[in-house]
Order: sequence, then structure tokens, then C-alpha cells
Amino acid sequence: MRGAITKVTGEVRAEVNRRSMELMGTDVAVCERCGTSKNLSKGHIVEAAHMGPGYDPANIMNLCGTHGFKGTCHDWCDNEFAGRTWKKQYGAMLRLYYSEGNGKNYWSYKEEA
Repeated sequence: MRGAITKVTGEVRAEVNRRSMELMGTDVAVCERCGTSKNLSKGHIVEAAHMGPGYDPANIMNLCGTHGFKGTCHDWCDNEFAGRTWKKQYGAMLRLYYSEGNGKNYWSYKEEA
């Protein structure tokens, strides 16, 4: 059950890559914190362990590195107080981006049946 909710969908992966290029002003997908295009992974803002949805691009961000790999933005966001604070603030900005900003032109939330 958890995997069905937390797994990042292909549509969300494509949208997060598009958004990272827009917000960071690049023509390639990049880390939404540091701007590198190397070793990207998709990070949850509300962690998968807490049922953070992978079907919502406002909950997913491009980060360099992977969870647990020291010295990367992904690890910093998950394991450092400053990183968790930044992640929470970035998540709030993304919710506004998709509800009131340019993101609403690219992503619409489908009503559940």
C-alpha cells in the first residue's frame, strides 16, 4: 500500500524535471538546491516513510545525490536541521507555485472518483 502512494510516477518525474529547468533557469534538469545536473534523484518533501505522495509534484524535488550519501543535497535535506527547514520552506513555495503560480499552467490536480 505505502509503495503505491509514495512511488514517484513517471508524469511527476517529467514535471519535476521541467520545473527544475524553469525555476533554475537552465535547459537541463538540475538539483533544485545547488543547481548541479550531476547525480540527480527525486526527493520527497514529506518523506515516503510518512506517506508523502509520489503522485504530487509539489511533494517531489530534484536533488543531487541519494538519501544517506554524505555531502549531497539529498542527504542534507533529510538529515540536517537546516536542510529539513529548507525542505519545509521549499515545499510551501511549491504548493503556492502549483496553486497560484506558473505551475498551474503545467499541472492540474485530478479529482478523485
